[in-house]
Amino acid sequence: MKYKNILAAFLLIWTCKSATAQEAAVGLYNEANQLYRGGEFAKARDKYLQSIDGGLVEAHCYYNLGNACFKVDRLGEAILWYERALKLAPRDQDVQANLRFANAVKKDRDPALQGNVIWRFLEDLYYYPTPNELSLVFSFLLAAVFALATWRLWHPTPSFTVWLSVLLICCAATATTGLFLGVRVQQLDSRDWAIVTAAEGTARSEPDGDKTALFVIHEGTKVEIERQEGKWFLVRLSNGFGGWLPRQTLTQI
Repeated sequence: MKYKNILAAFLLIWTCKSATAQEAAVGLYNEANQLYRGGEFAKARDKYLQSIDGGLVEAHCYYNLGNACFKVDRLGEAILWYERALKLAPRDQDVQANLRFANAVKKDRDPALQGNVIWRFLEDLYYYPTPNELSLVFSFLLAAVFALATWRLWHPTPSFTVWLSVLLICCAATATTGLFLGVRVQQLDSRDWAIVTAAEGTARSEPDGDKTALFVIHEGTKVEIERQEGKWFLVRLSNGFGGWLPRQTLTQI
């Protein structure tokens, strides 16, 4: 009984501390909003960062921080926070619009898709549903299959052919959605993205500052991290070029 009381007291203290920390983070976020509205963008950026360090995980906070970074000419950081906001709110049109604008004004432009409109449409269609949305659809279809199977036990009179056809369709849709969900989750787990937040970075042939320079990329460029060795990342650009970049030039999304 004594240990239970100690555990309960510990949990109560931990909960109170967590609630207090969250309130403090929200307070910093509100201060940052006031500073931003007053045109003090550098101070607003600092306050947003403090609120996030305090444990605030919220798409609008990331979006506002991106705006503040953009206002103080930190383009790489702005794109980073827009990308992070988009992960939390993939349907937010304001985040999408500001991210598109920031990408349009950065120094390194993303390569065009060779005018292949069909490929671009298929790619957008593939990535349109989020993993959370796919999970909801999969759960709904799974419940529908179970409901159809049990419904037949209690209502055996309707046409067996119609019931079986509907059941098979639901089973096929469930399997397809589950496979699609698995592929998307696997992609999220296996792919690691970063934004160049330094003014520029020189990619080299090996993880060594004295090795051959391959190309130079500038702030705001999005790269895929393939692996890490010490303080170096092997990255891949959207055009297929790859090289080793110093860790301090990148910030992972």
